[in-house]
Amino acid sequence: MGYKLKSLKKIENNKVMMELEITSNYLKKSINNAYRDLSQKAKIPGFRKGKIPYNIIDINFGKEYVLNEAANIAISELYPKIIEESNIKPIDYPKVKINNIKEDESLDFEVTVEVEPEIILPDYKGIEVSGISEQVKEDEINKQIDLLRSHYATLEPVEAGKKAVKGDFVILDFDGKIDGKDFEGGSAQDYTLEIGSKTLFEDFESALIGMTKNEKKDIKIQLPKNIANKEFAGKNADFSIAVKEVKRKILPKVDEEFLKNFGEYKGIEDFTEYLRGKIHDQKQRIRREIMVFDIVNYLVEKSKFDVPEPMITNRINNMMEDFENELKEHKINREDYIKSLNITEEQFNNNVKQSAVREIKEYLIFAALEKAEEKNIEPDDLQVEEEIKRLLANYEKEEEKNKVSDYLKNDEGKKSLSTSLRRKNLFDILIKNAKIVEVKDNKEEKSKAKDKKLWVPGGKNKKESDDKNE
Repeated sequence: MGYKLKSLKKIENNKVMMELEITSNYLKKSINNAYRDLSQKAKIPGFRKGKIPYNIIDINFGKEYVLNEAANIAISELYPKIIEESNIKPIDYPKVKINNIKEDESLDFEVTVEVEPEIILPDYKGIEVSGISEQVKEDEINKQIDLLRSHYATLEPVEAGKKAVKGDFVILDFDGKIDGKDFEGGSAQDYTLEIGSKTLFEDFESALIGMTKNEKKDIKIQLPKNIANKEFAGKNADFSIAVKEVKRKILPKVDEEFLKNFGEYKGIEDFTEYLRGKIHDQKQRIRREIMVFDIVNYLVEKSKFDVPEPMITNRINNMMEDFENELKEHKINREDYIKSLNITEEQFNNNVKQSAVREIKEYLIFAALEKAEEKNIEPDDLQVEEEIKRLLANYEKEEEKNKVSDYLKNDEGKKSLSTSLRRKNLFDILIKNAKIVEVKDNKEEKSKAKDKKLWVPGGKNKKESDDKNE
């Protein structure tokens, strides 16, 4: 093994100290490596690099220097193995103290390092969560059908002289000015706009109601205070509008011809049942995601512990690196982006720090939960097999299926799948033991069901989404 762990003990502030010993044989190998490295790098008159005798190196650098270089090599090589086999999770660089180093003896040293804190979990049985109904109402099916009809609708010109109403599409020219001067985004030609879509300013769109083809109108409106360009926010603008065409949306009939757009169905009843099933699946997913949201929130609020500074610093650095890369990809200047948010640099940095702390708290809480429920969340062979089938069913092409299948068979894929299933099983337990309060299906509750990502160190965000908690 090359080393021996003599002791491991906890000391203050999430730190551990390990007393270790590297065998004399392993140290000898490291001493030889140290000599070779110095022979390659050293500039000693009369000797070529790589051909410097060991005794000449001793004379020029000193034996103690060589031994310290050897110790650094040995410790650096063995440290990852030491950490893995010691079952600790460092969050900062280690501090190393050499206690004994001699050429023909073992190397004795101490390692002090800060590790992830062990947290005390709140009671996680009986957490109160909101549960929206999975029942599918007829009006929900009708709304879905109307959406599909709208998607396949055609636009046809209205009769001559007919006035534009909300929902109509108008083709128009407009020219806007503030204090008699043009402004960015204030003018356009042959612009197609759905009245009431809030694509443009609300007062501007309202002014189009009642206009007819070839009609012109001058209007004055106050620009909203919440627009992106703060230079024009709240100012009065004058617009000259010319409507060139008014078109109305004509919805298709729900008949056999319409249903062909979506596949083979026996009739409207068959298609309606298909939609009912899809809406039910969606409601089931949203119901679970809301419960997950409530559980995570409860656990973060009830868990009282301080996040170690090294973890915060590391996470912020990773977040900022990703942020800067994304800005470069979209060719956006950092200052301009922060300005568009209408916040200061200090506020932006505080927001990033708060996000980092929240993510780390969630990670530590769920790491502790998985440890506490370790025996109950390990997936069995049948669950793994079924999950693989489910994942492969998402791909139509054999080439893609084979690629995913090969990934799931290698060590990385197996580990990723196992981690995903353990997290799913953990949430199954938390939801099973939760106190579910049935609530009305409303927008406030549904807004909770946005993708919930749980961050883990050393990787991309892990999402507790469909493939992990369905």
